[in-house]
Amino acid sequence: MSNNLPIGILDSGVGGLTVFKQTEKLLPNENIIYIGDTKRMPYGNKSKEDIIKYANAMIAFLEKHHVKAVLLACNTISSHIKSLNANVPLFSIVKAGSEYALKKCEEENDNLIGLIATKATVESGSYNKEIHKVNENIKIISNDSTRLPKVIDSQIENKPLLNELIKECIQPIVDQNKDVSKLILGCSHFPIIESEINEIYKNLTLLDPAEQMVRNVKKYLEDYDFLNETKESYKSLYTTADILEFVSYIKRLKINIDKLEKIKLFEDD
Repeated sequence: MSNNLPIGILDSGVGGLTVFKQTEKLLPNENIIYIGDTKRMPYGNKSKEDIIKYANAMIAFLEKHHVKAVLLACNTISSHIKSLNANVPLFSIVKAGSEYALKKCEEENDNLIGLIATKATVESGSYNKEIHKVNENIKIISNDSTRLPKVIDSQIENKPLLNELIKECIQPIVDQNKDVSKLILGCSHFPIIESEINEIYKNLTLLDPAEQMVRNVKKYLEDYDFLNETKESYKSLYTTADILEFVSYIKRLKINIDKLEKIKLFEDD
């Protein structure tokens, strides 16, 4: 395997750009190819069969571009990682988020944590399973949102609606246990509105799994001597919907790309 092959990142929409940003920051020499299936997002209310079908199509797209690893930036997709087909290593954001949460609980000697995610991620119990593999004493209070990821994608400037859905998503967790001080952002879209969440819930420490995920990838590349040592790198972004939907998020997150293109994931797109 050539060291200068790109890293692939996939997501149901724009949310995975938070992983893109961390990859760009921690692995600046790496080439990156990103695909967001904005045409079909959000995945959180899709059937398991459809989620797997769409995810496998994106993996196949990335493998045609000869990626050396694929980062599953979508929590919903990561929840079904065992059902996916790939010829390169897959990295799960659920696994990374669970590792991050376990570290914070250990540091603070605290066995209580909140989780907000999509309906599919919460119902899969994927975070609970990963965390309880290591520490079964940790209590996880979860709540899902089917509307918030979509609003982040398409109406992020609608502050009243955004704030309403943030409260709808988080308040039930706080009401259930006022001692919750840490909250896993279990959907890749949620770190995009981290500042908006903190405006309302100032006492919550928000845990973004993206940084831990990229650390895991970096360690893998170091261990197998796959790091790209060249100084010139390219960053390509593909979407299944209007490219204009990505422009504002590229500016908001201050990421650099060389190519932005609309593609068909399926023949009938």
